[in-house]
Amino acid sequence: MGGRLLNMPDCSDKSRRYPRCILGTCCIPWTADYQLDEAIFRRAIHQTVTQGTKHLYIFGTAGEGYAVSDAQFDLITRIFADEMAGAGGIPMVGVISLSTGHAIERIERAAAMGVREFQISLPSWGACTPVETRSFFDAICGRFPALKFVHYNVARAGRMIEPAEYHQLVNDHANLVAVKFATDSLRRVMLLKCTAPQLRIFFTEFAFAWGCLAGVEPGLLISLASICWPRAHEYFRAGESGDATALLGMAHELLQVSQRLHELNEPLSHMDGAYDGLLLKMNVPEFPLRLLPPYQTTSEQVYQAFRDMVRTQFPQWLSATPSVASI
Repeated sequence: MGGRLLNMPDCSDKSRRYPRCILGTCCIPWTADYQLDEAIFRRAIHQTVTQGTKHLYIFGTAGEGYAVSDAQFDLITRIFADEMAGAGGIPMVGVISLSTGHAIERIERAAAMGVREFQISLPSWGACTPVETRSFFDAICGRFPALKFVHYNVARAGRMIEPAEYHQLVNDHANLVAVKFATDSLRRVMLLKCTAPQLRIFFTEFAFAWGCLAGVEPGLLISLASICWPRAHEYFRAGESGDATALLGMAHELLQVSQRLHELNEPLSHMDGAYDGLLLKMNVPEFPLRLLPPYQTTSEQVYQAFRDMVRTQFPQWLSATPSVASI
């Protein structure tokens, strides 16, 4: 019998504005001349929705949202929305821009295609002050009250929004529903829980374990665990049900896999898309490892070495039989 977590009494999952789920990214497959490979893109979306999670987004950092042109944004969003609708998924579109006006224009066009959930990040040409941060959320969330917004709190924006700032933001905007938080700080985890309990907090694998232990009831922003969806589902459910022994055991396995990957690819390509594209290729072998110029990706040799390492050292994280359930 695994150990059990202690639930914190002051935080109810029912109060959250967004469901507890696995949130996954879509990488973009580029041909040799940097055109969208639509067939592979559609296949990767369908496979992830049916085997992994129905909550998918495009145009985060892994999806090169910082690099696509408006024409590419419109084309890829249209295909994504169409394929997600056919597969029963819930599409989310990321908007990364130096211009608030440009972000608004992209949201308007994606909303016209039927998208209702968006992921936004602060403009990054100059780090926004707290006053400028509130102005940005007023301009975006205030303009589109019928849409839902997830904030991508990332250091690439020049600053991280502090937990105390979310208190005012969630009170001002009922359509700010979640935050994607790249942190392993237990302090930040607990402060977010206390200051903005309405928000669903999404953490990557290691902070997800800490968040579950702390009673935060986080969603899982999946990355490394996506190499094996059946095992990823076990990991998520261990956190959801409070099985601390299983949760920490699998977190330790993932830490070891992560360390091996960095050893294979040292220095690791610095763009998230290089990392996540390699992980996606474990489930969609034909997925190309290209990124839009000028950014460097990982090599086919690194992918082969990583796949072989997982097969021999961590076979429990290798998908032998695809899962049919999605979370």
